[in-house]
Amino acid sequence: MDLNKQYETYRNQTSDELMETLLKLTAEQKQAGEMSESKMEEIYRMLSPMLSESQKARMREIIRRLNEPI
Repeated sequence: MDLNKQYETYRNQTSDELMETLLKLTAEQKQAGEMSESKMEEIYRMLSPMLSESQKARMREIIRRLNEPI
């Protein structure tokens, strides 16, 4: 994955647009068997030591929304 390309793709999106994109990509990954609740928790555990309390809360909220039924 080219991070510069990804950055350019999403840099002008609003927060709502980014969330919509994330929900769509996550749904696709779930359908392909590439993403699960346990995988999201693993990602959270890996990243949480580097996050502030407000960032952790925001990430928890995002994970909750991603885990809602489609």
